[in-house]
Amino acid sequence: MASVDRSAIIFGCANPHDGSRSLEIGDLSFEFNAETVRAISWKGNEVVRGISWPVRDPNWITMPQESPETEIRADGSEIAIDLRFSVGGGALKCNLKLRADASGRVDAFIEMEAVRSFKTNRAGFTVLHPILGVAGEPLSIRHSDGSRETTEFPVLISPGQPAFDIIGMEHTVSGIQVEIAFEGETFEMEDQRNWSDGSYKTYCRPLKMPFTYEISEGEVVRQAVRVKISGNKQSVDGKSASRNSELEELDTKFPEIGLAIESGWICSEKNADALKDDRPSFLLMRTGPENDPEFLSEASKLAAGLDAQIDAEFVLRDESDPHEELQAVAAMLSAAGIEPERVMALPQAYLASHQPSGPWPTGMQPQDAALAARKAFPGAKVGGGMLTNFTEFNRCPPNPEACDYFTHGMTPLVHAADDQSVIETLESYKAIFASGEALCPNLSCRLGLVSIGMRSNPYGAGVADNPAHIRQTMAMFDPRHAGLFGAAWMVGAIASTAEHGIEAMTIGAPAGPFGIVSEPQPVPRACYDGRPERKVYPLYHVFRAAARIANCPRVQIRGLGSGLHCFAAKRSGRIEAVVSNLNNSTAEFVAPSAETHAAVMDETAFIDAVANKNWTKNGMQSSAGSISLRPFATAFVSFEA
Repeated sequence: MASVDRSAIIFGCANPHDGSRSLEIGDLSFEFNAETVRAISWKGNEVVRGISWPVRDPNWITMPQESPETEIRADGSEIAIDLRFSVGGGALKCNLKLRADASGRVDAFIEMEAVRSFKTNRAGFTVLHPILGVAGEPLSIRHSDGSRETTEFPVLISPGQPAFDIIGMEHTVSGIQVEIAFEGETFEMEDQRNWSDGSYKTYCRPLKMPFTYEISEGEVVRQAVRVKISGNKQSVDGKSASRNSELEELDTKFPEIGLAIESGWICSEKNADALKDDRPSFLLMRTGPENDPEFLSEASKLAAGLDAQIDAEFVLRDESDPHEELQAVAAMLSAAGIEPERVMALPQAYLASHQPSGPWPTGMQPQDAALAARKAFPGAKVGGGMLTNFTEFNRCPPNPEACDYFTHGMTPLVHAADDQSVIETLESYKAIFASGEALCPNLSCRLGLVSIGMRSNPYGAGVADNPAHIRQTMAMFDPRHAGLFGAAWMVGAIASTAEHGIEAMTIGAPAGPFGIVSEPQPVPRACYDGRPERKVYPLYHVFRAAARIANCPRVQIRGLGSGLHCFAAKRSGRIEAVVSNLNNSTAEFVAPSAETHAAVMDETAFIDAVANKNWTKNGMQSSAGSISLRPFATAFVSFEA
């Protein structure tokens, strides 16, 4: 199979990776590409997740580099990297220099010159700090006036910036000392787990400064980041992890699994049959502020055909009376034959993000919408929270006394779109769930749409256009959604809910940008366009496997290798599990039982899997319990409980 075909099957597009180069000098190692220095490690231990130099447009979308030129030199005493590029049609010329040596020093310098007046929301360095070995650890900060402050990296996710006015910092990562100095700008820190990033981020320009700002024609901006690493990792007491997986019964049930629907996301009638065997527990319907009677009719028909309940989300006009508007919506839904089990209403202004310090929207408040929803739908449970990301939920949590459950969505594409960053977001999910539970301790969590692509952009005028269907921050259409990567990533997302009792989660849509069946889209789809026999995406089989065990007793398979993710439950006397490999290399999954049946979805099985909705059932084969998983493969596993 040609490499371009393999790349399209896995990632949904022809370019297989970001072109990173691994570099090493003494005990120091890192990966470099034109957009970032990743995984800066000391003696094999990651201590800085990344240093990058993004230029953001007025919608906070990262601008693509134009004509990047890179020169890398390594002479045994130093690694020297020079990078030149421009953005904005040549409006901003950038020169980056990076120097690293075996003593644990990494210095990065950037010079940005405006050839003509240039508008941006951010231009310059950001530094990412890992979560593992950092969360809850002490942090010493040096401020611009020379004073020092001792604080710590947050454990629960901070809704605002945990540190301000930073020109230097010192901390440890599992005992290894890290010192970072910043020049040319005042920096501050945010808890990027808010956006599901797997990191804390120290960035320039302080958010109290005006946005959007201008770099004037002829102006030159210079910045530097200097990193110094030393010491050894702390030894870990206790026994080493078992090489064999172990089964643990949990006291929770597997979540209900839903599909999101809004106008344009309902599949054709012939494809709706693909949803009937292992059905969604619910359809999460979003309307408003304009309600389309035709869409409501389609939604009602789909729900009746699937025997699925409808949970409804309503976006309300900010200037409206919430009681009048929701009473009118209730009448429209009743006329269409829809009686929602759950309702969530939110003023339109709260689809945008607001800083914790404000200013906040005036007029209708989320609690006003919740109270009106309870009156308009007296037989339904009422939700609180946000229709966007955890960020917005964390900054404006619901009043637990005004609602019956809480909700928010999740996307990994806010800050970075490369494969590794998307995978790393899974590291933040447990902290997101724990933080949500801390804010609403007596409410169940029903996650809204969890997807790689971004449903809406709270940080700008809209999602990013992505006509070429490439990896793009803040884009609704993401090519990986339709590839093996999308299925494997979703397994990780579902698996992360195991210890937090998430009641429900929405993991796709029937059709559209988040669809699980293949229908024509306004973007090019590698492997699908012109191939009508390829009827479903790999994610479809993950959806069916998860929907089949909804509300079943949940089990956890522990002892997985690095990069393996698994969700499982007990059903009809058997354990049904789904395991994915999010590594770039083959990994081995050893099941807790030698009498195992499995179907492995990798590039060799792709064509059959996307052509046959019953592929997992037909593809099950007996296994001795050891299953080899190629990169980004997913295995559907069954064995006796």
